[in-house]
Amino acid sequence: MSNYKTAEHYGQALSHIHDTGFAGVAEAAADMLISRLKASELTRGRVTDLGCGSGILARKLLDQGYAVEGIDQSVAMLALAQSRAPEAVFRRESLLECEIPPSIAVCAIGECFNYLFDRNNDEAALDRVLHRVHQSLEGGGIFLFDIATPDRIMKAPPKQFFQTQNWTTLVENIHSETPLMMTRKISSFVRAGEYYERVDETHHLRLIDPDTLAHRINTLGFEFEMFECYGPTPLPAGCVGFCAYKHNSSEPG
Repeated sequence: MSNYKTAEHYGQALSHIHDTGFAGVAEAAADMLISRLKASELTRGRVTDLGCGSGILARKLLDQGYAVEGIDQSVAMLALAQSRAPEAVFRRESLLECEIPPSIAVCAIGECFNYLFDRNNDEAALDRVLHRVHQSLEGGGIFLFDIATPDRIMKAPPKQFFQTQNWTTLVENIHSETPLMMTRKISSFVRAGEYYERVDETHHLRLIDPDTLAHRINTLGFEFEMFECYGPTPLPAGCVGFCAYKHNSSEPG
């Protein structure tokens, strides 16, 4: 028997599920970022985590001696992050509109720039946040992020099924009439005593062309590499990662 309700984006149920299911990617991204920071002799300073989620990456950075400021729009995610990484600073704001403090690194892991949780997410808004990231970084600073590309439509299975002892999740990936949009319908069944509670969420993603984005970040003054794995951990099919370095000759701000 189950109860049924809808939720805000990344409500309490899906946030806990995501915390378990996304942990491997987040930890691998943290390991890559820490490795790149140390290779650049950036062993202290602030890392700003856009779309910080449940604080997995923040925890690993704090353990290595970095200060962390995390930004997310989900109340439930931020509650998990605050519990996991109480030494960090967390803010509930739009990733596209937030102020980014001076940082040695900025990261946005897990298709953060694709989600249409903010209705103002368009090409111009992405350009503005990329510019703010560049301004916030010190010379040699690192910008690590990943995006869902138009290939996500062809490579993502129409339906995905995930299950643990305490929850089951069905994800339906729906291709929009326009090739640069994708919709995810997510139904989660979470054990609540002898019953299961069903929670539905619908997420819309604006798919981003990686070559166009590469041109933009190059124009801003980044050197970068593109990849499909965080170390040994592959990104989801149709996603691409970027590790970008601000030129040392660039003046902050």
